Amino acid sequence: MSDATREAPKPLAAGVDWTALRRRVGRELVRFGAPVVSIFGLWYLAILFSGLPEFVIPRPERVLSTLINEHTFITIHLLETLKAAAIGFVLANVVGIGLAILFVALPAGRLLVMPAAITIRNVPYVALVSVLVLALGDGLLTKVLVVTLAGFFPVLVNTYRGLLSADPIILDRMRILDAGWRDIFLRVRLPFSLPYIVAAQEIAGSGSIIVTIVAEWMASSTGLGYVINRAMAQYRGDQVYAVALLAALLSYGIYSFVHLLGQRLNWRDSGRGSR
Repeated sequence: MSDATREAPKPLAAGVDWTALRRRVGRELVRFGAPVVSIFGLWYLAILFSGLPEFVIPRPERVLSTLINEHTFITIHLLETLKAAAIGFVLANVVGIGLAILFVALPAGRLLVMPAAITIRNVPYVALVSVLVLALGDGLLTKVLVVTLAGFFPVLVNTYRGLLSADPIILDRMRILDAGWRDIFLRVRLPFSLPYIVAAQEIAGSGSIIVTIVAEWMASSTGLGYVINRAMAQYRGDQVYAVALLAALLSYGIYSFVHLLGQRLNWRDSGRGSR
């Protein structure tokens, strides 16, 4: 068979851009590795230069060993903390978003309710937990209420500002078209308020873990806060740091998840779709 009749070689399929892939992987490694390196670097520097006993600053490897070897005990109390944090977080959103909608629909309600909301928000946790424990005991309900009262205010303020940020031109056009309040809320106000609501979730979601642990530390027989109290009584600094590290990772994970979810919400196009 001559060269003229021989089949031309098929073009190769578009290959993977390995250079771009390596750069992307490198950026992700730096993104996630830099905080870990900085935290453990500062940790070892504190051990080296502080001269404090190991109970006060245990070595990172001992803390990680505690997390692994005592994972059953820690997991049991972690689930209690997550349960209280999750329920409180949901209730904080129900109260915060509900009040924000009420303030937009009935502006007079803001003058009546907002001073009380600010007052509740600024009550010290020590007094708040003490009153709730006296009234309700040190069970799940007390922890849930503490998380709710701590988290509803940022949700309320951010959602309210978001609902008011809707484009006035679009609102006027919707009113000209004789749209009802429900349509205006779902098609205009809600899409424009999504970035504000996401910002509130970043605060309330990541903070719910810490607030729950604080409530448990002050008065509870379950949860990670109780584990900290127990570890301090036994001079178990490694266990205290293990719980602190776990709480920090959980809070950071919740914040990152909400942040990534917010970046993928197509709120701008949703808001413009009503034009």
